[in-house]
Amino acid sequence: MFTLNKTQIVRIQHITHTPIHLTYRLYGSIPNLPLQKLHSSLCYKKLRLKQQLDQARQRKDREEIDRYRSALTHTEIDHYLQYDNLLDRPVGGPAYLVDERAKRIVIASWHHIAHQRGLHIYAISVMSNHVHVLLETVDEETQVNLPQILEDHKKYTATQLNRLHGTKGRRVWAEKEYCREVRRGTFEQVLWYVLSNPVKAGLTDEPLSWVGNWWNKEVYASFIATRVA
Repeated sequence: MFTLNKTQIVRIQHITHTPIHLTYRLYGSIPNLPLQKLHSSLCYKKLRLKQQLDQARQRKDREEIDRYRSALTHTEIDHYLQYDNLLDRPVGGPAYLVDERAKRIVIASWHHIAHQRGLHIYAISVMSNHVHVLLETVDEETQVNLPQILEDHKKYTATQLNRLHGTKGRRVWAEKEYCREVRRGTFEQVLWYVLSNPVKAGLTDEPLSWVGNWWNKEVYASFIATRVA
């Protein structure tokens, strides 16, 4: 099983030439109580660690400062993994993306956005209730507004999904997303985390045959072909 590299989760406003791993979900895909408990636990742990970090700063203890900063990062990553597990093992909730036509709508929308806004998409995994995307800008100097991209994508795909299902006006997407930068040297690990999501969820044993997975030719040649050869 591939594991997620423990890099810091940040609220990213712009897509740049540094790859990012984006996760977003359907509205109502996680019940309020488990979601509130998860967020409350994160806030409590971060508060305790921040207090300890502030004390270390007052003492000017560099080793202790670095240790608490690392603990904060790991706390945020552990929170994300629990969040993703709630999505992979849902108890009820919507599954509007379960069929192939719905998955194609989401994937096609990302291809259109990539062409229009100069984005380079490495991989996409469309699950029944959430989506993973690994992407960056094509141009090193370009910055693309992530909130605007997501707003456009969610608005378009919501319309198309509701048309597909005959549910005009239904709320489709949750408002918030998770997004993190991929550190140098960890790209392959994050790539396989994305593509192995349906395996982790128990939906298939073979991520490369999962109908909701897409990857570009560059990814196949550099990272996939060597595994299937």
